[in-house]
Amino acid sequence: MRFYFIAGENSGDFIGARIINSIKKNNTDRDDIVFYGVGGPQMNAEAVTSLFDFQEINMMGFFEILPHVFRIKNLIDKTVLDIINNKIDVLVTIDSPGFTFRVAKKVRQMMPSIKLVHIVAPSVWAYKEGRAKKYSKVYDKLLALLPFEPPYFTKYGLSTEFIGYPALEQNFYIKSKNLRHEFNISNNEKIIAITPGSRKSEISRHMPIIKDALDRLALKHKITAIFVQPNDLYATYIKQYLTDAKFNFLFSDKRLQSFAVSDAALAKSGTNTLEISASGTPMIIGYKLNFLTYFILKMFIKIKYVNIINIISNKEIIPEYIQLDFTAKNISEALSKLISNANESSLQVQNAKNILKTIGLDNDQTPTDKAAAIIFSMASCK
Repeated sequence: MRFYFIAGENSGDFIGARIINSIKKNNTDRDDIVFYGVGGPQMNAEAVTSLFDFQEINMMGFFEILPHVFRIKNLIDKTVLDIINNKIDVLVTIDSPGFTFRVAKKVRQMMPSIKLVHIVAPSVWAYKEGRAKKYSKVYDKLLALLPFEPPYFTKYGLSTEFIGYPALEQNFYIKSKNLRHEFNISNNEKIIAITPGSRKSEISRHMPIIKDALDRLALKHKITAIFVQPNDLYATYIKQYLTDAKFNFLFSDKRLQSFAVSDAALAKSGTNTLEISASGTPMIIGYKLNFLTYFILKMFIKIKYVNIINIISNKEIIPEYIQLDFTAKNISEALSKLISNANESSLQVQNAKNILKTIGLDNDQTPTDKAAAIIFSMASCK
């Protein structure tokens, strides 16, 4: 059995690695299972050597991708050729639709017998509902992370199953004085976790506003900001925005510990917000897109919220400050409210955790094991 996994960013790399590990764990009697793919360090730890550095396809937004279109086309062709040469039985693509869908479409044309699976349904409930029909023509199976997504795709004949969020399978830390001691932060300081984004374009848009907001917050509270980053490269890039900061700060790649030790968080929208809520930390969402990208998206988006917890509950459990609302004044005032009002913070955390239980938190069968069983069965029935 030959499996090929493609992940274009850190969250996809995590999902791919977990599924690969689950397939291995539940099939120790098989010596014919081989994995190939495009991924990051977590998939590499599962003995999958990436065809190229997956950061090369870690981009979002039409205007951000445009200058790299020819390079990405070459990477698509290179990936398709690798899949064909390795005679793959099942191709598993994870999110990153700008790259993965194009690869899958070419593979479908050139290798009709291969089984194609996609994980993380495109957000057709938010915009571009026509993508559901397009996916039905290419993929054999879609694994959705949200419970309301399958009907959008099954109506076009695409077999779709809800699995939940693999990110919620992690061992989350409990808030404690010992954890604070590990970060060497005094008890009289408020700790703010910051996730400004992993892409340089995100950091350049967000950091000037974040720095100004934290400077304002530091006038009222003694704070330490923990910038949660995937690697040293991005920490180096962020530091240039912190000259003359009026607050204490540090960098940490211990993501879950950082979320748990914090009194509040300012997070970009994405999987990290689920991890923050699961860690028992209240937060606000802040995000800013390229102006032209946002202008185009705004014409098509059909939902009120960007955060998954808010979308599922259809109300703003977690405050969102998007685009023009993402200002230093708004952010500093919202964070001040969270670290000053224990009742409001506790209510947000509890409401958020109730939502998380519906999408995989503390479930008997993990989302990863569900996905692994489905993917393995597709290879078995070939």
